[in-house]
Amino acid sequence: MKKILYFIPIILILVLITAPVASAAWYNITDEAGLLTQAQVDRIDERTSAISSRYGCEIVIYTVEDMYDYAFTIDFKYNDDDADLLNFAIYDALFDSDEINNCVILCLSMKYRDYSLRAYDDARTAFTLYGIDKILDDHILPLLKDNDYNAAFTAFLDRSEDYLRMARDGEPFDRNTDPANQGMSTFFKIFLTILIPSIIAFIICAIWKSQMRTAKLAKAADNYIPPGGFRLTGQSDTFLYRTVTRTKIEKASSSSGSSSSSGSHGRSGKF
Repeated sequence: MKKILYFIPIILILVLITAPVASAAWYNITDEAGLLTQAQVDRIDERTSAISSRYGCEIVIYTVEDMYDYAFTIDFKYNDDDADLLNFAIYDALFDSDEINNCVILCLSMKYRDYSLRAYDDARTAFTLYGIDKILDDHILPLLKDNDYNAAFTAFLDRSEDYLRMARDGEPFDRNTDPANQGMSTFFKIFLTILIPSIIAFIICAIWKSQMRTAKLAKAADNYIPPGGFRLTGQSDTFLYRTVTRTKIEKASSSSGSSSSSGSHGRSGKF
C-alpha cells in the first residue's frame, strides 16, 4: 500500500507534463513567424479543424521566419522552388508518408517572402493545378502582398471549402467547372471570337474606301511622263530579298514556378 501511495505523486506529475503535449499533438495552423494574434490563430485552427472533419482532408497553414534556418534538414538550392522543399519537410513531419494522407499545405517563409501551396494524395482531385493557380492569383497572393495575413488565410479556407464541396458533389473545381467560365454559350463564344473581329475589319475597310473617293480611273499614263520623254542614265542591280537558314541550338529546360512530384502537386514562388 505504501508503495502505491509513493507512486501516485509521480504518476500525477507525469500526467501534468504529458497532458499539454497530448492536447497540442495536432494543430492545423503553426505561426512561427508571428504573423497573427493568438485570437486569430485560434479562430483559423477551429475553422480548419471543422473543414478537415467535414471533408476528410487536412488543411494546414505553416509560417516560418526563415526557411533556411528551419529545424528540418533540407537541401536548399537557392531558387524559386525552395519553398516546395519546406512544404515537403512539413508534410513529412506531420504525416506518415507511407499512408494515404489527404491534405493541403500552405507554407510561408517571411525572410525572402516565399510561399508554397501543395495538395497531397487524394486532395489533388479537389485542388487541381488550375484551381491552385486561381486560389493563389485571385485570392491569396494579393492579400499577402498587402501583408494582410489573416485575410489571406481566411480566403484560403473559404476557397478550400468551396473546392472540397465541389469535389464531393462530383464536379471538382477546374477550367470547365469554374463558375467564371460558365454562362457563356458556344454560339456567343463564336460570336465574340469571329463575328466581332470581322465587323471591326469591315468598318475599317469601309473608312479607308471612303477616303479614296477623290481618285479616278485613268485610261493612259501620259500625266506621269515628263515633257520630252525620259532617258535612262544609269543602271544597277539591287537585291531585294535574301534567304538565311539558321539552326536552333537546344538548351536545357529550366524549372518554373509550378511543380509536381509523385503524390502531390502545387506551386511555389514569391509574394
